[in-house]
Amino acid sequence: MCGGRPAIRVTYNEHPDDLATMRFFLDRSLELMDAAGATQMEGFVDENSPWTQHLLGTCRMGNDPETSVVDRYNRSHDIPNLFMCDGSSMVSSSRGQPTITIMALAFRAADRIIQSARRGEI
Repeated sequence: MCGGRPAIRVTYNEHPDDLATMRFFLDRSLELMDAAGATQMEGFVDENSPWTQHLLGTCRMGNDPETSVVDRYNRSHDIPNLFMCDGSSMVSSSRGQPTITIMALAFRAADRIIQSARRGEI
């Protein structure tokens, strides 16, 4: 409870496969830096991160329903009134904080929802 009102609790734990993948990529990254002549290298896999993560991927955005889950407006190819406005359409991230991009995609999806509703499509 927060001020007498129910509050959400978010708990996040890394899956052992995720940790193994992180260790693998860390090792490859260190090997690449070594091969490139780096003289100082460090890295770590944070197994007990106290914060939540930006989970990305699993619902690829694209034009082809055979190779993607949502269209450019985050609308499901299979279910016309389903819009997925989160990081799942971003199969990769070029920066550490995708929040602003997720927000921009959600605003674009909201505009599309309004337009589609006005045309009676959803």
